Parts: sequence; C-alpha cells; structure tokens
Amino acid sequence: MKIQINLFFGSILISSVVFAQQPELNQMQLQQLMQQAQQMQVCMSRIDQQALMAWSEKAQAVTADIKSLCKAGQRDKALDIAIEFGRAMAKDENLKIAQECGEMARSMMPDMSFPTSKEEVKERHICDMQ
Repeated sequence: MKIQINLFFGSILISSVVFAQQPELNQMQLQQLMQQAQQMQVCMSRIDQQALMAWSEKAQAVTADIKSLCKAGQRDKALDIAIEFGRAMAKDENLKIAQECGEMARSMMPDMSFPTSKEEVKERHICDMQ
C-alpha cells in the first residue's frame, strides 16, 4: 500500500511539474493542486495500514477458494462466498475510507483515457470520442 501511495504522490508531483510548464495553468491552479494533494495525504493517514494488509491477505485466500470451487463445479457456493466477502468488505470502515481517498485521487488526476492499441478503439474512432 505504501508503494501505491508513493506512486500516487509521485504522479501528482509529475503532473504538477507538467502543468506548471503549461502557460494556461496559473499559480492559483497549481496551489489548488498542491492543496488537493495534502488533502489526499490526510485522507490516507486515516487508514489503518495493517487492517488493509489483512484484507488483502483475506482477499487472496477468498479468491483462491472461489477459483477452487468454480473449478470443482460448485458455482453457487463460490458465488455465496464472494457475496459474503463483498458484504463484509462493504461494512469495513478502513475500506470505506480507502474508497473515499481513491475517488479523491481520481478527481485530481488529469484525464488519461487514451487508447493503448487500435483494438481498443475498433468500435469507435478516436475522432468520434472528442
């Protein structure tokens, strides 16, 4: 998780450097970006990192169980386990905060919805997306 947080703040820093080089981005906008980064940091500090690691380990175990059940043809049981685990995750306060922080992060990032291959835009040309 710390690596993800560091990568996020690294991308914010890179974005701010790139934005700073653009003449249409004024000082006020740059300060706003930095303020949002600070808010993001405060948001992330509210999360119990050990609890997130525990959820991550549980998720890996549940995923393995689900795959095993699916392979054995026990699809209904696999679905029941997935739903039960999903409901438990939805109730966890740390995961709610992490989701909130993630939404905050997405709102801060520049639009990065560019295709990476021609297959991605087979149905719709890039010119039609503008």
